[in-house]
Amino acid sequence: YETFPELAKYAYGVASTVGLMVMHIIGFNSEDAIPYAVKLGLALQMTNILRDVGEDLRSGRIYLPQEELDQFGISEEELHAGTISEKWEAFMRYQIDRNRRLYLEAMPGIRLLHKDGRFSIAAAAKFYAGILDEIENNQFDVFTKRAAVSNPRKLALLPSIWWQAR
Repeated sequence: YETFPELAKYAYGVASTVGLMVMHIIGFNSEDAIPYAVKLGLALQMTNILRDVGEDLRSGRIYLPQEELDQFGISEEELHAGTISEKWEAFMRYQIDRNRRLYLEAMPGIRLLHKDGRFSIAAAAKFYAGILDEIENNQFDVFTKRAAVSNPRKLALLPSIWWQAR
């Protein structure tokens, strides 16, 4: 994808549409929930893309916006070599910061869902957002390490997720 808006359009088709379907299954209080569901789908898909850079490269795919790779001076050769340089770290910090903003902007929409479905959606969002922390903990090595939130960390997050979702 050349630009982030092009990537966001792709994410809409593969993730936000799923969020919209789930929203209709769970139930929602207002059509105002729709843009939040779209944004959460984008955040979830972007997390997948950031987490799976190495796996995607090995499969011949690059989802990262070319324009932004160029902006940070990262070549396709550096990607394929799995080079973790200062410019790669800056690029990933930029991506993660934007992704965290997407989660923050999407979270208010959870209160617009039917009360019985809020917890599961909030948990999915928080667990996926936690992958971003793990990418940072792995020093941005998404080439050889697959970031994941451990089960103990998920369990530790559940009380605060329940409190926020109620």
